[in-house]
Amino acid sequence: MSGGKEELRKRAREEGGFRDDFEERSPYWDWRVDGYAGFEVEDSVVRLYTGPTEALYYSNAEISDGSFDDLPWSRKMFEAKVRLRNLHYGSAGWGFWNYTMVIDDCVPIWFIYLRARGPYVLNGFFAQVGTALQPIVLFKKPASLRLAYLLSKVSEKLAGVKIPSLKPSMPDLNLEEWHVYRIEWRDRVRFYVDDRLVADLPVRDGVRARADAWIDNAVFVPERRGPGRVYRHSTQENRRRAYLEIDYIAVY
Repeated sequence: MSGGKEELRKRAREEGGFRDDFEERSPYWDWRVDGYAGFEVEDSVVRLYTGPTEALYYSNAEISDGSFDDLPWSRKMFEAKVRLRNLHYGSAGWGFWNYTMVIDDCVPIWFIYLRARGPYVLNGFFAQVGTALQPIVLFKKPASLRLAYLLSKVSEKLAGVKIPSLKPSMPDLNLEEWHVYRIEWRDRVRFYVDDRLVADLPVRDGVRARADAWIDNAVFVPERRGPGRVYRHSTQENRRRAYLEIDYIAVY
């Protein structure tokens, strides 16, 4: 992916997609770092890392290809070869996002890993579209998850999230091994791991998004009663470094 940022992004739009094999640190991406985090690019793999992290401060490494007023993609395919190393407390994910944390407007379309020490409904690895999260792997199955599932059947606003099923679709998935993850965003969104269908979720019309991948030390809590009605960070302590390793990303 040679050229400057504007040239590369213009070319990607004209061609209807792109592929990055991470032979180098491409200017195509916005490379974001917060706190104790960073990037390594070696042997055609990009390693996003975070940690060790303090409990009270946010740390994040993230790559993305769009901004608030410049979201390039709609109804596309996202594919990446990924593994996580040193499973940590916080989150990691890859896919599409429309770049807002306002609850009513936020429409992530991605695979997301979430893990927290304290009381938290979503400890696992999920396929997510908007507020709907289909569990692929569950690290814990607290009573609060079943309650959220039952409440979401009555009212998504009561639950805060929508849980389509309590049954993980691929419970034996080892996230620390390499897998190919694919998102097919059409009139619905279908998620695949190594060509195995793990989720099929509805999506609202008219959404535009950027490609995004990150690893951080926070899980997210919806504050519907707060003045901003946003997802807030709940930061976590980690005593060792954790990695999100990506062999390639393709949008097509």
